[in-house]
Amino acid sequence: MLGKRDKKKFHDIGRTREAADFFAGELERLMALPLSTKSDVKHWYAERSKTEKTLKERFPKFEFWHEVWHFLLDPDIRARDTGYRDHQHGLMRGYVEYLRNEPPNASYEGSDVKR
Repeated sequence: MLGKRDKKKFHDIGRTREAADFFAGELERLMALPLSTKSDVKHWYAERSKTEKTLKERFPKFEFWHEVWHFLLDPDIRARDTGYRDHQHGLMRGYVEYLRNEPPNASYEGSDVKR
């Protein structure tokens, strides 16, 4: 059926409690940064780069949800489109909750979750 999405199973790889807590905190911090000006967007990219560098150095096997890539790559779109921002922030809040509450190496089944 056109438009039907099968549920994809997310395989949680490399997530330790320490990695999950770190990344959850970083996502919350990034969501709190303003995106009102071009300078804000530039600053957001710089902060994202710091987060990615630390994540790779400290937790090289950690993998995250597909939607997180969009969040990390799209601050310029969120700056222009509040609906898109609200949508992405809702997804990230759900992922933060997952990171904080699920035991390491859990699986998640959801209609929009891809890896």
